[in-house]
Amino acid sequence: MQKPIQYNILWFLAFVKLMLHFLTNGQYGYDGDELYYMAAGEHLDWGYTEFPPLVAVVAHLSRSLTGDSLFSIRFFPAIAGALLVILTGLMARELGGGRFAQYLAALLVVISPYFLVIHTILTVNTFEALIWTLCAYLILLSLKYHRPKLWLLIGVVIGIGLLNKFSTVFFAFSVMVGLVLTQRQVVPKKWIWLGGMFAILLVMPTLIWQAQHGLPFLEQQQAANLYSKKPFLESIIALLVQSTLMMHPLAAPIWVAGLFFYLKAKDGKPYRLFGWIFVITYGLFLLLQGKSYYVGPLYPMLFAGGAIVVEQWVSGQRLFKVAISGALLVSAVAVLIPMTLPVLPMETLLRFSSFYSKDYFLPERADAALATQAPWQFRAMLGWEDTVAHVSKVYRQLPTNQQAQTAILSWKYTDAGAIYLYGPRYGLPKGISGAHAFYFWGYQNYSGEQVISVGGDRGYLKQLFNQVEQVDTVTHAQVIGIKSNIPIYLCKDIKVPFSQSWSDFKAYFGYPYNVKDLLRTNDQSL
Repeated sequence: MQKPIQYNILWFLAFVKLMLHFLTNGQYGYDGDELYYMAAGEHLDWGYTEFPPLVAVVAHLSRSLTGDSLFSIRFFPAIAGALLVILTGLMARELGGGRFAQYLAALLVVISPYFLVIHTILTVNTFEALIWTLCAYLILLSLKYHRPKLWLLIGVVIGIGLLNKFSTVFFAFSVMVGLVLTQRQVVPKKWIWLGGMFAILLVMPTLIWQAQHGLPFLEQQQAANLYSKKPFLESIIALLVQSTLMMHPLAAPIWVAGLFFYLKAKDGKPYRLFGWIFVITYGLFLLLQGKSYYVGPLYPMLFAGGAIVVEQWVSGQRLFKVAISGALLVSAVAVLIPMTLPVLPMETLLRFSSFYSKDYFLPERADAALATQAPWQFRAMLGWEDTVAHVSKVYRQLPTNQQAQTAILSWKYTDAGAIYLYGPRYGLPKGISGAHAFYFWGYQNYSGEQVISVGGDRGYLKQLFNQVEQVDTVTHAQVIGIKSNIPIYLCKDIKVPFSQSWSDFKAYFGYPYNVKDLLRTNDQSL
């Protein structure tokens, strides 16, 4: 018998999720990645160094509609989070879940530390989980109701996913392999191949852009591997442990039950595909030593299946249902929300977080030297305008007749994004950078005879300029929750003009890409 849709509870949980973000996402400041995406939104194109165009379009649309406020930039991420809550509950329903299963699956999305973080800020990860879960839901409908034409829509959604983040290719690959293993009769149908063609057509302009620009995505990935490669066993353990913490430790038995539901349970037999999608995608990221958040988008479909198993276990036992809900809610309110949403004054947050690991939810970003500072996801929101103010002070100390010819060069994409946004408020030009996509936006006709360098390696700068003087240091001494040591150099008399040497300024993670030994070290400006 078809289970009723619990619209009231799903809409209520979606509303709670929405309000959690609407009421808190105006705190602290822009995330460094948001500054980058906002700058990309000023240079709309079919591609960027490490991401496709969708997030830049969203940033551009947000600013065009409602301005530069934090609420504006983070409006669509909050909407995406609310939609994910509803979609997860609906997936539980279509799998055969009743009232409690639909409620539990949706609740797990609401209280997941990972989803609390990524739906607070604008990032490519914001929309990835929604797109993957929508694909899974449409596949479920196609299989359950024998509607092969839905594969056309699935192809479109996968194409949009590829325009958001290239990792969607792993999800699409897992779907195809899973179909061969569990639904072989579907594979020869024309609709699935037409859907695949739609996906390829949608992403083709971005692939062409990458080819025309020398495949910068692969170049950036190579630099990332040089910079952060871990021993294989350590990487596997980190992904397993961190992804479990990200989804909420108490949720682990539920999503494990979801995997059991798909692969072993009698009720889940028609939907073995989803178990294989998880296993294959997860396995690929393990082999490739992916970051823990790479697998985050896989969990909503496990929440849906696991909630059904839990519902069956506690059938007729109201006390157990209340206990499960209570444990999840109390832990979320007492610990997770203060550590994942910008709800506390910074001084209070620092006192609160001293009782917990600062980088509990994504430990690969941890740094023991920063133990007295705010958790990493909040550090990334602090100090950007302060950096620009320091640069402005240096710029204003130059003779007036030199300012117009002085380029402001940032070696990190986050600093470059900050100057793009805050620079005009301080009377600064937009600035230039070789970091990531900024490299392709060029040196703006500066000769390079005089450059203010924000960060960078002094030794490398001396290879490029005849005079290099450190004129200031950004310490963020007046910014609560973050400390740094970012040097600002005044560089003069470039040895080879930008017009001939711009490729020497290409940088990833604050380092010139062609100085690979620097990629293996930790610069103090990080």
